[in-house]
Amino acid sequence: MTIMSEGKAFYSALSTRTGWREAVAEASSKVRGELGGVCDLALIFVTELFPGLKPAELSPVLRKELPARVLIGCNSSGVIGAKNEVEMEPAVTIMGMRLPGVRLTPFSLSPEELGRITDAEGLLRRLEIFPNEKPKFITFAEPMSCDIERWVQLFNEAYPACPVIGGLASGLAIGKPNWLLLNDESFDQGSVGVALSGDVNFDVVVAQGCRPIGQPLIVTKAEGHVLYELGGKQPLEVLRDVIARLTPEDQELARHSLFAGLVMNERGSHFARGDFLVRNIMGYDAQSGALMIGASLHPGQTIQFQLRDAKTSDEDLRGLLRRLPDGHDRARGALLVSCCGRGRGLYGEPDHDASTIQALQGPMPMAGFFANGEIGPVGAKNYIHGYTSSLAVIR
Repeated sequence: MTIMSEGKAFYSALSTRTGWREAVAEASSKVRGELGGVCDLALIFVTELFPGLKPAELSPVLRKELPARVLIGCNSSGVIGAKNEVEMEPAVTIMGMRLPGVRLTPFSLSPEELGRITDAEGLLRRLEIFPNEKPKFITFAEPMSCDIERWVQLFNEAYPACPVIGGLASGLAIGKPNWLLLNDESFDQGSVGVALSGDVNFDVVVAQGCRPIGQPLIVTKAEGHVLYELGGKQPLEVLRDVIARLTPEDQELARHSLFAGLVMNERGSHFARGDFLVRNIMGYDAQSGALMIGASLHPGQTIQFQLRDAKTSDEDLRGLLRRLPDGHDRARGALLVSCCGRGRGLYGEPDHDASTIQALQGPMPMAGFFANGEIGPVGAKNYIHGYTSSLAVIR
């Protein structure tokens, strides 16, 4: 699928050929043909299910067919192309973009480099990308080596109100080492990214698909990931009381789809669906009543428990997509980063999020992958999310 206007052009291609070289060559040659041989930025996502896949050899194979100015991507448990989602099967998806009037600045940050950056000024010096350029970022990271919460915090401080879209490689979800790709290099640690500035805009959707249950309560005692008191009570006691008040259907749902929601903007007085960062409940201590939450906690935070189901996720995504500006009269392409916990496992059928996006905002070229954590802005601030679909319509 190709969309062109005013010099910009976007094309996405998906290949499910069983050999990785053949799949990469097929998808990249399609993109090159549709873009007329001119590609400024190429995104590539590869499921880590090809026999003999060698990340270091990916770039030469792709660049032979598609000599892009900037090439960036990662591995995953599943990929997204146009309206199709391929999970747990060999597949390659590529998005090529022709972007006249857009400055592209690629970068990588190793764990050691990130550790040496102490503040926003340090990040600006390292990247040589500046806020007055109003950059938009696409980035991918290796979750075991990159302190992604600190990474996002630094970018928020250095580039206020500048959107960051991306996610964490998910090769480990299928027992394979994670890797990242930037131009001619592959990385097994850290993060890679590209800043886009100039004649380019991102229209962003971050769809979480969780609904709050019970009432929001203040963290009154916590240390690290351990929640000791919630509203002055034992968190396990609070949670049991919340679950006891649910309908039988929601009580059953809570057995496998129960989460903690951390309020993103504490200045609000009323919190609703979409106002929370969704985090796993990792365990509990029956004696103390403490809960282990997949986030760093501190007193004063507001937490409300959450349930996730297919109906809520569908409604959330559709509602947010309908709010996007109408862009059918201009060139557009989309990057979709969806949680490994969505897809067929959530909806019971393939292609849900991708086909919904195309039905409400398409047709448009789109590429993406299933991630181990999704990055995207809510309001003017970027966050690392869980169980979301993070979408950027690039125009």
